[in-house]
Amino acid sequence: MKIGRTAEPATIMEVLMEAIKREQESYDYYYRAALQAAKPATRKMLLNLADWEKGHIDELTNHVMELKAQMEIDRAITGGL
Repeated sequence: MKIGRTAEPATIMEVLMEAIKREQESYDYYYRAALQAAKPATRKMLLNLADWEKGHIDELTNHVMELKAQMEIDRAITGGL
C-alpha cells in the first residue's frame, strides 16, 4: 500500500504520523475556508467539518500515545532486546 507519492511506510507509527499530518491539512483547509465563507450556513458546515478533522487528530494522537506506551512496556519486559 502506498501513501501518496511516498515510499511504503515501514511501521504503524509512520502510518499514524502520516494520518495525523493529513488530518491536520484537512482541518486547516476547512478552517481557512470557513473564515472566507460569506454565508453563515456555509461557515457553520465548514467549521463542523474542521471539528470532525480535529476529532480524528485527537483519536490518532491517542493511538500514538498508546503505541509509545506499549513500546516502553515491551522494552522494559525484554530488557531492550
